[in-house]
Formats: sequence, C-alpha cells, structure tokens
Amino acid sequence: MIEAFVQWFGDVAAIPGLIWLQQSYLGLVNGSVLVLMALGLTIIFGLLGITNFAHGAFYMLGAYVGWSLLRLIGNFWVAMAVVPLVGAMMGLVVERFLLAPTYRKKDADFLGILITFGLGLAAPDLVRWIYGNLGLPYVKPLPDPMFTIGNIPFSQYRFFLIVVAMTLCFCFWWLLQKTNLGMIIRAGTSDSPMVEILGIDVRRVWTLTFSIGVAIASFAGVLVGPILAVQPIMGVEILVQCFIVVIIGGLGSFWGAVVAGFGVGQILTLFPLLPHCSRLGDVVIFALAAMVLLTRPQGLFGQD
Repeated sequence: MIEAFVQWFGDVAAIPGLIWLQQSYLGLVNGSVLVLMALGLTIIFGLLGITNFAHGAFYMLGAYVGWSLLRLIGNFWVAMAVVPLVGAMMGLVVERFLLAPTYRKKDADFLGILITFGLGLAAPDLVRWIYGNLGLPYVKPLPDPMFTIGNIPFSQYRFFLIVVAMTLCFCFWWLLQKTNLGMIIRAGTSDSPMVEILGIDVRRVWTLTFSIGVAIASFAGVLVGPILAVQPIMGVEILVQCFIVVIIGGLGSFWGAVVAGFGVGQILTLFPLLPHCSRLGDVVIFALAAMVLLTRPQGLFGQD
C-alpha cells in the first residue's frame, strides 16, 4: 500500500506546473459561473425565504433564449444584453402569479418549494418539445486563444467571462450596500414586518428581488453558452453545485456565495487532474457541505 501511495504521489508530482495553471484558470471560470448562480439563489432565499429549485431551469432557459436571439439577430453581444431582461420578466411572472398567492398561506415555504420544484421539472420537458434533446452550439464571439504560456492556450472568451462575473459581483455588492433598494433588501431579510410598518411596499421589493435573482441566473446561462453545449439538462448539475455553494458559504450571505463559489470551482477543476481521482472533486464538495452542516449549519459566513 505504501508503494502504491508513493507511486501515486510521484504521478502527481510529474504533472507539469503549466497544466495546474491552466486548470486553475478553468477553475476561475467555473467559480465565476457558480458565484453568479449562488448570488441569485441566496438573495431570493434571504428576502423571500424561498428555496428556489427552479434556479437551474432559469439558467438553462437563459442559455436557450440567448441561442434563439443569436439565431434571430446574429449578434451575441445584443443577445447577451437582452437575456437578463427576458429573465427578469420570467421572474416577475413566476413571482407575481405563482408565488405571491402563497405568501400569506399556511406552510408558505413548503408551497414555494413545490412550485419551484415543479417548474424545475417542467422547464426541461418544454425545452425538449421546442428545441429537441440534442445540444445546440453557440458561435464563439471572441477568437481563441487570447494568449499562450509555454504550449498551453488560454481562452479569450473565458477571460472575458471572469471579468464580467467579477464586475457583476462588485455591482451586486454596491446595490446591496450603497443604495436605498439594497438597504431595504437587507432590512427585509432580517425583519420584513418592521420594514412594512415603516410604510415600504415589501411585496414590490419581493417581486423585484425575485426578478433580479432570475435575471442573474439567466445571464449566467447565456454567458456559458459559447463554452458549453446548450441542452435541456444543463441546469440540473449546476443547481446541485449551487446549493452546495450556498450551504458552505451560508444562505443569504453575499461574501459566502463569492468565497464558496470560487472555492468549489477550483476543487471541481483541480481534483480531476489527480491520478485515479476523476470524480473526487464531487466527493470533496459534498463532504465539505456535510461538515459545514454538522458543525456550523448557518454556513461559514451565515448569520448566527
């Protein structure tokens, strides 16, 4: 057994440093998408108390809407700008007509889970009926590679994705911390009845918040379109990873979503490099989530 371990360690040490660098770069890409998804999920839960099981479906729908717009107008950048607006409208319709009627009812949280879970199941079947089951490719909007280190290429579009995600994270932080709307959202997260007593229409804030969360998810979907095959099941795996991110970081925590998102992205990308450990990354993130639930159920950055 010791000889096998020594051989395995030697195989790991033989992996070139440039390969680790490239995988870390891809980990930043994966982490950027997970951060965007987790931010949308955590803001919805933080204010509305709804665990949005349709979040992955909105991500998938954003990718398909972007693909359709790209086919229609032939300009990826215009499609990328329009998709979050379409996502916000989808979120407004779902919140206003499906979720809002449950807010004052008994077991409202459970009803919200049932509704979003049902949407998450129905959306892929709807997409299969319209687009079929095969993956649909995007045309890459930027040429590859942007640069090379040694013989390792680094994608220009992936670099663009990282920059956009980090910019959105900053804008989201600014919205929550520096604007009146952000103050209301943060106050509503802690004590919605008190905010209502102050004369603020909390219902409108709930609708706006849910729409923002869905817009972010759909925007993440169109962002990954050029690097992934767009298919009906694409929202399933990322939804599981997104829940792990918010469990580790803490539901309702901005910095928890950012730190855990990039951390999980690196784990999922780097661990497959290890010999005989192609699925070890999945095991590690589930183990981390379990440890956090056992030792600090509110998450690493969640409020006590």
